[in-house]
Amino acid sequence: MWSLRKLYDVASEWLSSRFTDRQIEELQGKVKALNYEMSLLRYRDSDDDDIRLAYEYLLKRSCCTALYPYEKKREMLPVEVQFDKDLRMYYVMHNGHRLYYPKGVTEKIVRWLYRYAIEDDDVVGSSYRQRNPHAYQSERYHIQEGDVLIDAGGGKCLSPVAVIEDLIEKINEAFSKQNRNGEWNVELDVGSARGLFALDVIDKVSKVYMVERTLHWHKPIEATFAPYKDKVELVKGRLSGKKQEKKKEKKKTKKIHLADLLAQCGQQRVFVVLDIEGKELDVLKDAQEHLREAKNPITLAVCAYHRPTDYDDLMHFFETIGYHTESQHGYIYTNMNDDHGIYSLRKGMIRAANY
Repeated sequence: MWSLRKLYDVASEWLSSRFTDRQIEELQGKVKALNYEMSLLRYRDSDDDDIRLAYEYLLKRSCCTALYPYEKKREMLPVEVQFDKDLRMYYVMHNGHRLYYPKGVTEKIVRWLYRYAIEDDDVVGSSYRQRNPHAYQSERYHIQEGDVLIDAGGGKCLSPVAVIEDLIEKINEAFSKQNRNGEWNVELDVGSARGLFALDVIDKVSKVYMVERTLHWHKPIEATFAPYKDKVELVKGRLSGKKQEKKKEKKKTKKIHLADLLAQCGQQRVFVVLDIEGKELDVLKDAQEHLREAKNPITLAVCAYHRPTDYDDLMHFFETIGYHTESQHGYIYTNMNDDHGIYSLRKGMIRAANY
């Protein structure tokens, strides 16, 4: 049975042999708009207030691919980007601390990445939108004084060049078109939060394990946390799950097991951030024995939108190991890892704890 994506590819090949590029582009635009409007119909009569809020926002935009479908409540103040001549890297000041970015990323891109991380990703809970489903902390589950933080919340693994090329291409495309209300609509998904959350809570935690597999982010992270060498450990590798072990990787990457990191924390309170592009459940299953038997307080903030079934699968997992859970308010609108490429509203974050 063919997927919708396969059918689309076959149809595109057939059309290309019979119509001009301009005719094909116009037809694709109409089909895309129709699919977008049809995909929203499922939410029209929802009695969920957050879904209604997202639905009303999406209705105002043509073919919107926003991850966070909620109006902004306020704008950030201008972001000042500075250059470290010795390290040859740009940085911004975040709560009095330097947050560095990789070499090769321009000043404008750094400014945009930081604004995106604060206003849209909202990993530090800055509340710039009516709802934001991606915040790691809540009133109930949050970093407390003296906690150990295990931070695996880097986002996409993009090289500096890829970041620039991706942004330029998407921004140019977005600004070349306007939505039906004549408003500009630029909403992208990039990995921009590396080190930000840990830096935001650095004065409160007693220890940080920063898990980062991507080589070009190692030096910026080391520079960011240089003043805190006594409490920050950069773990160079990726969190691994049992399913991942069976797959062959093109490059050798050190495999890190969550259970091993948790064991190093002893009996201290631990706060774990897992934002690893759909591998969250595999990593948790690999550590489930430790998570189930742990006597020390453990809190996990886990992204639940990377795959269509993530939310239900993760909720079931936490139920089986006896953890209490809560969902972040709001939804994320995405077709990420959907075999048919269909956009849907998904819960963004689950927080779970054994206390």
